[in-house]
Amino acid sequence: MSFLKGIYVVAIAVLLIVLVMVGIEAFYPPPSYPEYSEWPVNPHPYDSPEYEEWYREWREEWQRMDEAYRQELAVHHRNAFFAVLPVGVLFAVGGTLVRRRLDLFGASLILGGIGTMIYATVLSDLDSRLRFVGVAVALAVLVFVGYKVFPALRRH
Repeated sequence: MSFLKGIYVVAIAVLLIVLVMVGIEAFYPPPSYPEYSEWPVNPHPYDSPEYEEWYREWREEWQRMDEAYRQELAVHHRNAFFAVLPVGVLFAVGGTLVRRRLDLFGASLILGGIGTMIYATVLSDLDSRLRFVGVAVALAVLVFVGYKVFPALRRH
């Protein structure tokens, strides 16, 4: 029966993390990658100077669109970080508080909160300083949870 309880705790934790990830995608989707509606048609012979100029202009325009997308994605990931990290903290701290009455659910919330905080820090375009803050917060919460959940850690 203990094995099934462990699977149950992990399943709830994983579903909490997935719920947060899907919620971000559903209610705050990332920007769409730029695309041309159709591939631009080359109006010049390939070996001509006109082609070289046309291609350079086209490539510069594409690079501007790509850079604008990357900047929007970085803002999206920053905003998602500020939304997701506190949710993870709430899950983990809340799990610590309810664990005494609802042992399985408390453990699930703790594990789901830790996973959610990890997800918040691994967003691809996240600034390194925010990533550092996220890891520091996750570590502090993990130490708090350990202190509350494992009384043996408090003994000298």
